[in-house]
Amino acid sequence: MRDAFSAQHIGWVARAYRKHPHHSAVYGRGGISQTLLGQWLGITQPQVCRIETGPPPRNTDTIAHWARVLGVPSGLLWIDPPGGRRLSSASVSALFDSHTGVVSSLELQGGDWTDADSHELALLVREGAELPVSAESVTHLVHAWLVTEPPQVVEQASGRRVGDNLVRKVERRTAELRRIDDYLAGGDLHALVVQELRATAALLREATYTEALGRRLLAALGELAQLAGWVLGDAGRYVSAAHYYLVGVKAAHAAGDVALAGNLISTLAYQVSNVGSPREAVLLASSANTGARAQATPKVRALFKERLAWAYAKSGERRQTERTLAAVETDYERGVDLDHPEWVYWLDEDEVTIMAGRCYAELGDADRAIDLLTGVLDNYDERRTRELALYKSWLAEAHLSRGDLDQAVASATHALELTSTTTSARSDDRVSALRRKLRPHGSHPLVVDFEERVRELADLG
Repeated sequence: MRDAFSAQHIGWVARAYRKHPHHSAVYGRGGISQTLLGQWLGITQPQVCRIETGPPPRNTDTIAHWARVLGVPSGLLWIDPPGGRRLSSASVSALFDSHTGVVSSLELQGGDWTDADSHELALLVREGAELPVSAESVTHLVHAWLVTEPPQVVEQASGRRVGDNLVRKVERRTAELRRIDDYLAGGDLHALVVQELRATAALLREATYTEALGRRLLAALGELAQLAGWVLGDAGRYVSAAHYYLVGVKAAHAAGDVALAGNLISTLAYQVSNVGSPREAVLLASSANTGARAQATPKVRALFKERLAWAYAKSGERRQTERTLAAVETDYERGVDLDHPEWVYWLDEDEVTIMAGRCYAELGDADRAIDLLTGVLDNYDERRTRELALYKSWLAEAHLSRGDLDQAVASATHALELTSTTTSARSDDRVSALRRKLRPHGSHPLVVDFEERVRELADLG
């Protein structure tokens, strides 16, 4: 790695990164393949090979792009990054661990997890104490998660003693809040979830507990951070949501819970698919799926692959979407009779079918989307208002794509009526998307009636 930076060759840097021994434990013998790196970069395997083995690229945009994807600190680059600075050779050497040859300024905690780390984590979930969130910081943290061993949780030596009963109560409240999310939208629920998250962080910081109980508290905090990110995203507060996802990765990593950390990254990938860059979402979802596969149960792997399939669909990659959806079904069937983490309780056959239908709607395959969505939604629980509104919106989109205006408006109207009773920014956005798609048919009586109903509900609100 030092030689690669000294030679100012981003291809050599990438090759050293791919073949680092830490990656072999995650990706198998040989580390990260050129094909996977190409997927992260948005180029083909032969292009990766040419850059790794050919003369050093001189195009600064290419170097900067590769550096962002690899999570290279801007100070290590030999080009002048926007708002950054280059480091001297001596400073570059100081950033490397003499034993492993990897950048030592990682965001995740290694070694021992002490009360000071718990205090820092508590500060990060405090109101206003948000991490700077960018594609670069997210990529850096995810790469750090893939190669950093979880720390040892040191038994706390001060504060009131926490026992198994209290930790179990925290875990039970977390599970209860997750199930409330089935019926309440983010605008109604996010304050309660964040309050519980901060209370758990304060307990972690202030109490005395054994290493085993400390890990369980960290895992509970990671789960609450994932739920906080989810409900804040549903309320339209995407930056705050990303902040909590990143904090949750730190907590889950400290807990030694690889699957939970993967769930946080995978959920963030889902958000990025919807409101950011689908290509970046593919990178995040692929990392979560690959990094956690050794410790994830089949049902958890199915969940991670669902979100990867959605990222592929949003990117317009039909072949990868279909291949990933097939893998979802295989993993789900393998896990039917097995125990799984509590947080994946909601994934069932209907949800697997609905995600497939949504993916095909996104890809423009209306017939397959309608076939998959209709059978499930006819019997879907009306009390799960937000989900039903969202799923009806994709059914409406599929009908419209096929030219069935009557069916499209009927499903769009159902989605509108349901959305009017929630505080979900996601379902609001889906209704807005449907209105835009119906605009070319604006003079049709059904669409005129639909727009009139939109105005009526807006006035009532």
